[in-house]
Amino acid sequence: MNRRAFLRAGGVAIALPFLEGLPSRSAWAADNAPVFSLYIVAACGVVGKKFFPDQTGPLTTAGLGAMTDKATHVLAPHAANLLFIRGINFPMNGPTNCGHAQGLCQALTARPAQGGGKTASATGVSADVVIAELVNEGGAEPLTLYAGNRRNGYIAERISFKAGGAGQVRSADDNPYALYAKLVGLADSGGGSGNGAQLAEELLRSRKSANDFVKEELNSLMRMSALSSADKQRLQQHFDSIRDTEVTMGEMGTTCSQAGLATSELEALKSGFAFKMDGMIEDVAKLHLELVAMAFACNFNRVATLQHGDGTDGTKYAVPSNAGLGWPFHHISHRVQSDAATGNNPTAEQAHAEIDVVRMQTLLHGLDHFKARDLFDKSILMWTNHVSDGPSHSFRNVPTIIAGNGGGYLKQGQYIDAGNVTNNRLFNGLIAAAVRDKTEWTENFGEGQGSGPIDGMLA
Repeated sequence: MNRRAFLRAGGVAIALPFLEGLPSRSAWAADNAPVFSLYIVAACGVVGKKFFPDQTGPLTTAGLGAMTDKATHVLAPHAANLLFIRGINFPMNGPTNCGHAQGLCQALTARPAQGGGKTASATGVSADVVIAELVNEGGAEPLTLYAGNRRNGYIAERISFKAGGAGQVRSADDNPYALYAKLVGLADSGGGSGNGAQLAEELLRSRKSANDFVKEELNSLMRMSALSSADKQRLQQHFDSIRDTEVTMGEMGTTCSQAGLATSELEALKSGFAFKMDGMIEDVAKLHLELVAMAFACNFNRVATLQHGDGTDGTKYAVPSNAGLGWPFHHISHRVQSDAATGNNPTAEQAHAEIDVVRMQTLLHGLDHFKARDLFDKSILMWTNHVSDGPSHSFRNVPTIIAGNGGGYLKQGQYIDAGNVTNNRLFNGLIAAAVRDKTEWTENFGEGQGSGPIDGMLA
C-alpha cells in the first residue's frame, strides 16, 4: 500500500492521509481540483456596436446591467465571473469560400480551414479533443453537442475535429435526451470520468457515509502492526472529518443530482426529436447547457462543445423587428433576403441585435446552472462565434466571452483587448488552465502569430 493510498469498495474510493507506517511511492501528483471546459460556437456573427461595452475595463453587475443597449448586459448577474475579450482573429485573413463553414472550422482549431460549404474541413485537431486526451479517464472523447437543424443538408456540425483533413469532423448529438439518458443511468455512458451521478444519488437515498462503504478495509488497516498510535489517531481524525463534511454540507447531493434539470422537457424527447425552425433552437441549447453543468458537477466528462446554430442558420426568430420581415436568421445576418448577397437593411440589423440578446439570455441560463452547481471556480465556459459580423463574414475581432476562472488561472470581472492576435494564443491560455492538474501545457496550439497565452487573460 502506498503512503498516499486509497480504500476502495462498493464503487467508492477514499484517499487516505499520509501515514508514516506505510512505504512511500516514488512520485505523487498534488491533489489539484479538476478543471472542466465547455466551448460554445454560435452562428452568423453579432452586431458589434451593440454587443460588448464601448470601453474595456472592469465588469460589474451594476455597470454592465446599466448598458441596456448592449446584448451582453443580460449577463450582468455574473459580471464578477466573466472575461470579455476583443481583438481576437482567426488564422485566415478572410473567407475564400463560404465564410460560415470556414469560420466554424477555425473556431476551435486555431488553424486555417480547407475547402468550403458542406465539404469544408479543418487542417488540425480541435482544442476540445486535445484537452480530453490529457484529462479524461482513459482519454474518453469530449461531449459533442448541437443546437440547430443538424439535417439541414448543407453545413451542420463543424467545430470538433479529431485531426485535419476530410472525414475528421466529430459527430454531434442534437437531441439532449441522449446525454440525459447517460447521466441518469438509462443508457451506457460510452466513456467519461466516472459514475458520479449514480453514486451521489445512492448515497443520498441511503443516507450512508462514504466511510460505510469502506468500513471493512478501514478496520483491517487500523489493525496493521506497522501503524503507530499516531498514525491510527491521524487515520481516525481523517475519517471523522469526512463524515463531518458530509453532514454539514451535503454539497454532493446539491451539485451532482438531477435537481434543476428540466426533466419534463427532456423526457418528452425520449420518443424522438423533430427539430423546428421557429426558435426551438434556444430551448434545445438551454437543455444542453443544463446537462453539461450536471455532467461536469458529477465528473462524468471534463470537456464538452456546443455548436449553437447551423452554418447558414435558418431559424425564424420571433423578435420584434422580425415580425414584419419574417426572415430566417441567415438572411437577417446578411441584411437582405438572400443566402449569397449582402445588404444594409436597418430593420434586419435591429432584428440581429435583438437575436443577440436572445442568445445571451440562453447563455445566461447556462451560467445560472454553472453557478448553482458551484462550477465557476473549477471550469471554463467559452462562448464565441464562427464569424464576427454577418454582412462581411469577417474573421477579425471575433467576440469571445469566458466564464469561470479555470481553477484560479484566468482573470475575471474584466473586459480586455487582446491586441489583434490570432486565436491560437487564446487556446494556449485555455488549454494550460484546463490540463494543469494533469500536466503542464508548453506547446503552441494551432497556427498563428506569436505564442503563449494572451497578455492580460491570466489572473
